[in-house]
Amino acid sequence: MAENPGYVAVDVGPDGSGTPRRVNSKAEPFLKEEQAAEESKEEEKRVGLSWGRLFEEARPVAWRLVFGTLFLLLGAGTQLAIPALFGSVIDALTTRNGDQLSRDVIVLVIISAAGALFSLIRAFLFNSAGEFVVAALRQKLFRAVLEQEVGFYDATKTGELISRLASDTAVLKDAVTVNISMGLRFGATAVGGIAYLFALSWQLALMMLGVVPAIAISAVIFGRYVRKLSKEQQKALADASEVAEETFGSIRTVRSFVAEPKQTKAYSGSIDLTLALGIRNAWAGGIFVAVTSVVTSCAFIGIVYYGGTLVIQGDITTGVLTSFLLFALQIGAALGGLASLFGSIMAAMGANDRVFKLLDREPAMPVSGTGATPKGIEGLVELRDVHFSYPTRKDAKVLHGLSLAMRPGEVHALVGSSGGGKSTVVNLIERFYDPDAGAVCVDGLDLRTVDPRWLRTHVGLVRQEPTLFGTSIRENIAFGRPGASQDEIVAAARKANAHEFISAFPDGYDTVVGEKGVRLSGGQKQRVAIARAVLRDPAILLLDEATSALDAESEFLVQAALERLMVGRTVLIIAHRLSTVRSANRVHVVDAGVIRASGTHETLLASSPLYAQLVRRQLSGLGSAATPELSAEATAATAAAEAEAAAAAPATGASGPEGAAVAAGRLSDADVDLAVPGLAGTP
Repeated sequence: MAENPGYVAVDVGPDGSGTPRRVNSKAEPFLKEEQAAEESKEEEKRVGLSWGRLFEEARPVAWRLVFGTLFLLLGAGTQLAIPALFGSVIDALTTRNGDQLSRDVIVLVIISAAGALFSLIRAFLFNSAGEFVVAALRQKLFRAVLEQEVGFYDATKTGELISRLASDTAVLKDAVTVNISMGLRFGATAVGGIAYLFALSWQLALMMLGVVPAIAISAVIFGRYVRKLSKEQQKALADASEVAEETFGSIRTVRSFVAEPKQTKAYSGSIDLTLALGIRNAWAGGIFVAVTSVVTSCAFIGIVYYGGTLVIQGDITTGVLTSFLLFALQIGAALGGLASLFGSIMAAMGANDRVFKLLDREPAMPVSGTGATPKGIEGLVELRDVHFSYPTRKDAKVLHGLSLAMRPGEVHALVGSSGGGKSTVVNLIERFYDPDAGAVCVDGLDLRTVDPRWLRTHVGLVRQEPTLFGTSIRENIAFGRPGASQDEIVAAARKANAHEFISAFPDGYDTVVGEKGVRLSGGQKQRVAIARAVLRDPAILLLDEATSALDAESEFLVQAALERLMVGRTVLIIAHRLSTVRSANRVHVVDAGVIRASGTHETLLASSPLYAQLVRRQLSGLGSAATPELSAEATAATAAAEAEAAAAAPATGASGPEGAAVAAGRLSDADVDLAVPGLAGTP
């Protein structure tokens, strides 16, 4: 569509069609300015509400602030009394009145001591109030962030959240302590001093007040600029925190790829940006202080000249002029202090807005407290025509009408190529996300209608890379049941084939595993995670490639532990290992977000070319199926697993020696030949 000069064409039809509407393009800058002004007003309104919220948070320590303000006013009063007494001292000197001089000096000493005491009490009350407020605010903020849906964490950098908890709340602590305390002190000094100036000489007082408008205008301009810089600086700090956290948390990867210079450069980039913004802030602050200093100095010089003239004319005494000049200096210092605090207050406004914006965010999916709480659970799991795409990638659909049903006590396996949607099914059953369409149900109840906390108490999850916390092994196993006894923890560890290696540590169950379990091997971490699931005793068990990243011996031990854990539960396995797949009651082939075929291992080999291809790929990667030599620990665990698997064969769908071999994670040439004839021993 052609456009006339100075005009833009706009489609106004609801379906994207319709007659074009012409708008004068010259009006666009004005529209943008108007929009920016509206956004600025909204932001100021929101910030004002945030400040109200901050003072609301301070209500529990209001008595500290009230008494702190009282002692602040008393301290300001003592400071204001000193210039008046100095004027009296000057008059005593000029009149050679020794008695008056002695009295004034004694009073000065008493007032100075009282002022120091008042300042001590004021500082303690305000600082302690700030500590209480910020501690409570950090706890609330942590809870609020922790209750957000998983999709929120997909879209939000961890470093940014840490910055909100640490940096922004520290700025707010200064707002409650330093900014409020010093602001009230400077304000009281300025107001009281100006009142005293009028009592001494209204002519000189009016001259002094002439500087206030100039300082106020420059303060507003400076404050808006500093507030903008502060937001940018806090964002740069959050980016730097994100880089640091990722680097330190992945130090082995960084070290192995010799990526220290790369990560240092990334961190330095964010810090350099912070530095540049800080330099700009420093320049702005320097200019503001210089302007304030010039204005107040000119006013002070004018007062000296005009006041001297009044002394010569006999309208005021030398002592009065001295008191006036000292008051003027105090007021100038107070106004300068307020100007300096203005920048800090603007920075606090930005931090305040960010903190309360995060604190007030309503999670898209509740953590608990909503929905039904059934008394028990059978373990029936269904996915009914589920469509899903991740919140951060709405344009990339992962599941396309996937349906799945698992009866209580059954073992189901999902197989397929990477990216097909297998792990997404696990995420939906845990209700980390809700489907875009369709329903995920447990015992016939849509998960969106039940309490998420109830659901997760009955669902256990063991992932390929288990998450351990930097505490003791005991605390990691009892993570889902903090009140578990030592006997229960040990029993869970035995079932997970973890007790033997735990007991070998000098500190046993009190051994600290390090950040993310770095002091344990992959197999040890996996067995601790399995013990954690055993202790939880879930009705539904989700195994997301729990053995795919382990070496052969660790896999034997973990597989044996999993076989114990699976008995009597509804189990969904995301599997790559043929041994795990063959032990399932039903295998589902997932491809491109749908289930292409379902059945037992044997029926799928005959009916599903896609499944047969997956089996062939794995068997070709096995090479010779000779069983590796096992340690004593693995041999004992394997024997126990074979016995338990044989006893539980009817429940798991595996029987006889084949089921025992599957439970132990071993496949002989005969097993391979049974799976795909002619493939045994092929390279």
